[in-house]
Amino acid sequence: MPEKPTRITRLALVLDELLTLAEAHERAEVARYRRLAFSFLPFDTAVSRLMASLGIQCEMRVEELRRLSRQLGLPESSSPPTQPSAASAPPFFVNTHAMAFEVLTQAVTDAGYSLHFHEHLREASTVPALYPALTAVIKQKRAEHTVLEGFLASRDELTQMVQRA
Repeated sequence: MPEKPTRITRLALVLDELLTLAEAHERAEVARYRRLAFSFLPFDTAVSRLMASLGIQCEMRVEELRRLSRQLGLPESSSPPTQPSAASAPPFFVNTHAMAFEVLTQAVTDAGYSLHFHEHLREASTVPALYPALTAVIKQKRAEHTVLEGFLASRDELTQMVQRA
């Protein structure tokens, strides 16, 4: 039987789709960081403050994406501020160093996913005018990921010291 040739095509998103995806993703990130800030509040206020500040950065990106949409003449997004699945997740509190390390490790993984998501959005963009805005978001996401990795490394050292004691 002859083999059917495989063809790889590049996904190209139109302007409104791209901005809708980017905004929805950032709104989910806001909800995730708020949940993390709340979860760490009784255990480690430094981590809670970090997560809250990362959530604020996400809120600023949502506002920037909305401003960009208005500037380009696109209709306002009618979606709610947070995704229902993120808002309905049951709250939990971090109460041990091991649990804190596990949750922070997942936060680093999620930040890496978010960075790659935005990199793929930029690759899928067919609008050269969006390149600077998406590049700025990627730069911020890279910094976010680096900060979380550094914070995790410092907390890993603390966890090891607590386990030795």
